[in-house]
Amino acid sequence: MATLRKSDMSSRVAGKLNASGTQGEAALNAVLDSIQEALSGGNRVVLTGFGSFEVRQVKARRVRPIRGGQAGNLITVPAHKRVGFTAGAELSKAAQG
Repeated sequence: MATLRKSDMSSRVAGKLNASGTQGEAALNAVLDSIQEALSGGNRVVLTGFGSFEVRQVKARRVRPIRGGQAGNLITVPAHKRVGFTAGAELSKAAQG
């Protein structure tokens, strides 16, 4: 199984659009920037069949680190936000083979 990087994906986008590599990169960047802007604005992004992105609130919790000077002692991880992704039906089906 290979790892595809952003440059690999932009090349694939360019191929599907019969465009240059620069145009493929611009198209991919436009989509990614649009998703990022929507999430920054507190919106949920739904790409039907692919999946949905949303900002989720994570509660503060106490954990026991396994490395460093605090190992063995409980420390508090403050409440924070993170981006969550839920795969859509078509993506889930494609990932299963």
